[in-house]
Amino acid sequence: MTTNMLTQTVREDLQIVQDTLNDIRCLAKLYYLLHHPRSTDKLMDESYDSLKELNLKEIGYALTSVLDLERVFPLVNNITVCGTGSLSGIIVLVDGDEVQLKAAKGLPSHVANDAVFKVGDGAIGWVVKCGKSLVIDDIEKDLRFNKQQFQWYLGKTVLCVPIKARGRVVGVISVNSKKSGDGYTDNDVRFLETIAAYVAIAIRNTDLYERLKNPSKLDHFTSTYHDKNNTYLPVTLRSIKTGAFAGCDLYLQTVVNDENKYLLYCKGNKLFADERKESFVKKNINKIYVAKNGNGQYLRYMEINLEQVVRDEMATLHERIHIVYEVATNMMTDALKDSSVGIAVERARDWTTVALDFMLKDKEVYSHLMEMLTYDGNVLRHSVNTAILGLLFGYYLEMPVNDLLTLGTGLLLHDIGKAKIDHYMIKKDMEELTKEEREQMRKHTDLGFILLSNSGNLGREACLIAKQHHERYDGKGYPESLKGEEIHYYSRITRILDEFEIRMSRITGNDSNSAFNVLQNMVKGMEGSFDKEILKKFIDFLQVSTGEESDEALHKVVELVE
Repeated sequence: MTTNMLTQTVREDLQIVQDTLNDIRCLAKLYYLLHHPRSTDKLMDESYDSLKELNLKEIGYALTSVLDLERVFPLVNNITVCGTGSLSGIIVLVDGDEVQLKAAKGLPSHVANDAVFKVGDGAIGWVVKCGKSLVIDDIEKDLRFNKQQFQWYLGKTVLCVPIKARGRVVGVISVNSKKSGDGYTDNDVRFLETIAAYVAIAIRNTDLYERLKNPSKLDHFTSTYHDKNNTYLPVTLRSIKTGAFAGCDLYLQTVVNDENKYLLYCKGNKLFADERKESFVKKNINKIYVAKNGNGQYLRYMEINLEQVVRDEMATLHERIHIVYEVATNMMTDALKDSSVGIAVERARDWTTVALDFMLKDKEVYSHLMEMLTYDGNVLRHSVNTAILGLLFGYYLEMPVNDLLTLGTGLLLHDIGKAKIDHYMIKKDMEELTKEEREQMRKHTDLGFILLSNSGNLGREACLIAKQHHERYDGKGYPESLKGEEIHYYSRITRILDEFEIRMSRITGNDSNSAFNVLQNMVKGMEGSFDKEILKKFIDFLQVSTGEESDEALHKVVELVE
């Protein structure tokens, strides 16, 4: 190796060392600010020129490695104000219809001390509602915003960006009035958006840290179920009478030599036929257990705790929606095994109540539920998909909550009559059945109506969904060849949802326009089957819900309907 080559190698190594030391020096300044938030204002003003040496990646690394958000917010506030050369700035977190001030720089103390205020119609409210960055050149002349919130701004120019975590706006970073008098540029927007992204990661990291310290309800119930040291689950009276554990064998907990033992007390389906046993169980419900026996029992356990699971934001939205979907599928498995229809109705109504409340309280659930639907031809998931589509469509139609509850329950049970049909036929497409088998299959509508009506705990409107969901608007359907508005409104909705779900399940491959292709085929090949007004609204609903198909494709389908 020559001297020149050695010198060059040494120079390169020295440069790497120098760069590394420079990175460490810059990061050390930022870490110091993180751990000494009270001195942040002074240090940022004095050392901002040095901090310019930090690139955004290095800033992000420092921000996202801190698990105490109270240290992050003052620092981020100073970085964004100084980084954009602004006179003032704030950081707020969203809490329902209010925002909480987490950090402020450059504002009068009497304003900064007012820690909580309504989202309102100001610039921050706009960002919270729209989820987009906002640049205002003159806030006094911008008619979009409420002037009462001008106290939060010095000068005229404003830049606000959203902080998004788990797909929703959880906060806003805002700066205003550059010292130079210039307006905010695209570079300023990108700078704040990048910092906001790192803050969002810091928030998610904190969520993860909190989850490690305090597991979500979903994690808790899952670990309880899979605890190998205990193979039995506690119950409630309702869960064994009309709920998920109805029909399960019941075990009585006893203590032998300071150790819990579980003795079979009675077969579940015989409990309420014996008044003495029922009375004993009521008095000793805290000692009654059911056995853990597979995934079905796990989902029943989740079912009786579903309300707690969906309300617990420590679990991700995807996790909660997934368990809602799987619980419903398991319920339909039980329902089609010809168990008590009265119990199936109670479970369906409870599930619909929880799912509907979940959907109404969190707008993000709406789009995530659409993404969760699995179209695979499975008869159980068909009922669940149809029910979820119906709840979302009904919400889009602005139906009252009680009507949505009736519609959702009826949709979930619209094929309950198939519990009385030979199961080998249920798994086949109608085209694969013989003439005799098709006639037998058609009876599921009347059978379902009879089962639900005789249960005594479901309204007639919901029962009619089971009976009429194969009626056609032109009178050529079954079982009674009803025509037009002779068919109940809910049943006309179900006719569209039922056919749409079946046809979506037949699609193979990845077709980005699958929903609208299905609708085109429904309109072209099934003339007279559907209420055209409801069908047009359903097309609009799909376009709004998916946001993927073009207006041109939508217009073509609507033209076909008309």
